[in-house]
Amino acid sequence: MSPDGITLHLIIRELRETLLAGRVERVFQPERQEIILVIRSSGQSWRLLLSAKAESASLHLTTREKKNPLSPPQFCIVLRKYLEGSRLTDIQQVGLDRIVRLTFNRIAESGEFQELVLVVEIMGKHSNLILINPESNQIIDGIKRYSHALSRYREVLPGRTYLSPPAQEKVHPLTLDEDEFIKLILSHPLKKSLEKVLFSILEGVGPVLSREIVLRTDLDHNLRLEYCGAHELQSLWQVIQDIIPPLIQGQGVEPIIVFQDKQPTAYAPIFLTQYEGLNIVRCQTVNEMLDRFYTERREINRFQQIHRHLAHVIKRELSQRCKKLSYQEQDEAEAKKALKLRLWGETVFAHLHLIKPGTREISLPDIYEPDGPHIIVKLNPSMTASQNAQKFFRKYNKARDSLKIIKKNIRKTAAEVRYLNSVEIGLEQAATLSEIGEIQSELEEAGYLRTSAREKEKRKKKEQRKEAPQIKQFTSQDGFTILIGKNNKQNDYLTMRLAQDDDCWLHVKDSAGAHIVVKNIPGKEVPLSTLEEAAGLAAYFSEARLSSNVPVDCTKRKNVSKPKGARPGFVIYKKHQTFYVTPKAPEEPDNH
Repeated sequence: MSPDGITLHLIIRELRETLLAGRVERVFQPERQEIILVIRSSGQSWRLLLSAKAESASLHLTTREKKNPLSPPQFCIVLRKYLEGSRLTDIQQVGLDRIVRLTFNRIAESGEFQELVLVVEIMGKHSNLILINPESNQIIDGIKRYSHALSRYREVLPGRTYLSPPAQEKVHPLTLDEDEFIKLILSHPLKKSLEKVLFSILEGVGPVLSREIVLRTDLDHNLRLEYCGAHELQSLWQVIQDIIPPLIQGQGVEPIIVFQDKQPTAYAPIFLTQYEGLNIVRCQTVNEMLDRFYTERREINRFQQIHRHLAHVIKRELSQRCKKLSYQEQDEAEAKKALKLRLWGETVFAHLHLIKPGTREISLPDIYEPDGPHIIVKLNPSMTASQNAQKFFRKYNKARDSLKIIKKNIRKTAAEVRYLNSVEIGLEQAATLSEIGEIQSELEEAGYLRTSAREKEKRKKKEQRKEAPQIKQFTSQDGFTILIGKNNKQNDYLTMRLAQDDDCWLHVKDSAGAHIVVKNIPGKEVPLSTLEEAAGLAAYFSEARLSSNVPVDCTKRKNVSKPKGARPGFVIYKKHQTFYVTPKAPEEPDNH
């Protein structure tokens, strides 16, 4: 979703008040199709973000810090050469189209003043940032280069003549009168919806604003033109006059962002009645509106991308370990079968005199249960009875030694499966990029994810800074603080470093899940109601979330310990009591 022409017009009004005559201090290119200009104006440094991304092309001030690549891309190098140290002298929009020209003035190498224009073209997948020399109208460079092989209309290459994008056949709202408006409306196919007709004829009006205008006329936004008469079109014209001219003049601006299920869905410079009932957040400026919308959407997209990747890795590793465990259990069963060979060997030795040469199979009494059923022993007819017995003992010894190793490997693989299950539960409950990052870091440290040298260095620096995990904190109905570790890293930090000996510690019994700590208040006994509340949270933040009557163990923190070499999140405990509770989602958390 990119800003429409009217939103862009309001953005530019704010930018002109803030940035004009400002000096470009630095140029960054944190992402492939995104530029940040640091401009010093009125004693303050501002960050102007210019994006040519198809899904979020935009132009607005941002307060968000972004990491930059180790080596600047080519377009960034070009902008640094031409723009750093220059002054921003003008910002102009082409009509109400989504094309903006930023004019900079600098002292060239010749010592003379030189004008440069950075054109921001916001056109979906065709968006671009192009630096031109206005005197010759030649392109210096573009963030997206392409030749006639990709576009028959124009080339964006250094040295080529700059051509503006093809003009849209739309009309500036302030140049229309009612008769012209109705005439334009009726020139469209009657099967077309009123919303789409407005979008196709009014310059600067995007789909969201088009729908809002129709809805404020008390008409269905999907209403087709063929069902509209003079009354409907006159009402539509009146609503347009009530909304568009004041907005263009900067009056009645009320920037808002619409959230649905905590995800930013839409934004506009006016209140949107079409989204009544959803969470609508008001912003101070149009720049703030765009900055927050794109930042939060980017974080959500990033969260979902990393979440999908980590879920795939965990699922793959779990599948491999479960298959490995299955094979190991089969080997164990085979090895246990081979243990009977000891009995065969002893039985054969005890009855050597009964076994004739060349015997393939013989029924012999059980030496340990003489009155029980006989044992059927299969022999190699080419070997003597004594040789057969020795062969049985050799196979038994091999099976016995193998069984020890197999059981050890089964314990190791089963522990790995339990660990991966705990990581999977932590991933399912992760709600922020920070929590996702903790799980990603844990998987890297455990060797399930490859780590680049740069990531290793970043993690090393982070560990040196000793950044503590952000622990969820709630207050019980009795006023006691309840802390929740939602993944293994948080669990280790909460239990082994944050909790005190007399704090109450809870964990769902025999299942992966969160560590819960109820902070002790000196001189007060933690009431049963708080412990049951904490137990409900422990059940909710575990793999037993969808069950009922979940067992949750509770003990003092001093009774909890971590075995040497144990994986993150794994502890042992003693002297516990068990609550049987129904999982309960937390109430609104405290602001921490």
